[in-house]
Amino acid sequence: MRITPEELDGYMRNWDEQTRGILLMRMEERFRRNALEHFSIEEAGILEAALGRMVPQEPGEQIDLVGFVDWAVGKPLGRGDRQEGLPSEEILFSKGIAGIQETAREMFKSDFTVLKEHERDEVLTTIQEGSAKGRTWEEIPSRQFFIKLLIKAVTGYCAHPFAWMRMGFPGPSYPEGYVWITRPEIRARRRHFPGWKTF
Repeated sequence: MRITPEELDGYMRNWDEQTRGILLMRMEERFRRNALEHFSIEEAGILEAALGRMVPQEPGEQIDLVGFVDWAVGKPLGRGDRQEGLPSEEILFSKGIAGIQETAREMFKSDFTVLKEHERDEVLTTIQEGSAKGRTWEEIPSRQFFIKLLIKAVTGYCAHPFAWMRMGFPGPSYPEGYVWITRPEIRARRRHFPGWKTF
């Protein structure tokens, strides 16, 4: 769903200039990075293919979740603790991405990035369920890798205004604060999405 300039202006009209500026920049950049710090080009390609199945997005408004995850590696977003025995996120993600490729080759004799969507889903499902075979998953638990990666990706997705507008989230509470609304008001806001009037 494409957002028109009028809808965008209506969505942002209650925010101060500083907030509006930050979010307009976020919408323009979409978390893209000039250069990735933690992933090679090959790793980024595998990660992009995996995240495209884990967090599907609207065509034409894709948020660069690879860029966000690259930025977020090692940052305590969501839960900041580390399960005993797990390596650092940098090592976990690097090994996990190699594991995705290893599992794809084990299951389909092909690279993950060239698999059909349903085949990618099968690979990711075995990793999520902890039933993936391969040396990588003897070193790190596949379920924990999957969960950590999904949490980082969903955190980035939900931090972006494109996602806010799709889900009907009104954005930053400043300056008006949030208000309690009833079910009919929620339905009305969804029907007039985006750019509803606040109360």
